Amino acid sequence: MPYQLICGARIFYSVYGSRATSTAPVLLIHGSTMTAESEWSGVIPALAEKHFVIAPDCRGHGQSSNPNHTYSFSEMAADLAVLVRTLGFEKAHVIGHSNGGNVALVYLMEHPDAMQTAILQAANARVTPDLMERETRVFTPEWVAAKNPVWMQEMIELHGPTHGRNYWRDLMQMTLKEILAGPNYTPQDLAQVKRPVLVIEGGQDPVNAPGHQAEYIAQNIPGSELWRPESVKHNVHTERRKEWLARVLDFIKRKE
Repeated sequence: MPYQLICGARIFYSVYGSRATSTAPVLLIHGSTMTAESEWSGVIPALAEKHFVIAPDCRGHGQSSNPNHTYSFSEMAADLAVLVRTLGFEKAHVIGHSNGGNVALVYLMEHPDAMQTAILQAANARVTPDLMERETRVFTPEWVAAKNPVWMQEMIELHGPTHGRNYWRDLMQMTLKEILAGPNYTPQDLAQVKRPVLVIEGGQDPVNAPGHQAEYIAQNIPGSELWRPESVKHNVHTERRKEWLARVLDFIKRKE
């Protein structure tokens, strides 16, 4: 099981498929409180049939360390851009889900030279009132312990062996602080993007749909594509796996 020391953190990652440095790999970025395995295991085999896949645990998640005890979209984006280069690739097709979509968006804005394409799923480019209301209400250790003990136990199992049994509480608190701070990109910021972008959001996503996050990103990034299946909630890659794979693989093929 490989690790790389990046920016002071010990980043755990797995790789799948046949390596070919002449083509860009697929980099998968999981959401907050998840790991690469827990987030992407259902789609990795199909992706790896056609692409070399890199699936890291982000800093402070799973088996990756968190020496500064931080949660920052910018810090994680920098880690992953360095990981791509450290593994011998110039660029990657970057796929991020939920807060991993936010990391992918920040990667796109801050490290475009290390990105071939961006697939942003359930990401937000601005902090809207509805996002603040929902996340401050449900994204807390107290709410999870009282209302969603299954999620609490999942976090303990995913992160406890490396970070300690009670680390999930710190992770949630750090994550909420970052969610409320950003990203906050203006239309003018997004208009500067030069990379191909596919935006994915479930039409019934309770986190992002109320704030029209996908439309905001797609309308302001030149040439971007939008897929918004209306009957789907937050996890399009699991709720519509076959269609998700078909659309993602087609987009990557067209943008190689």
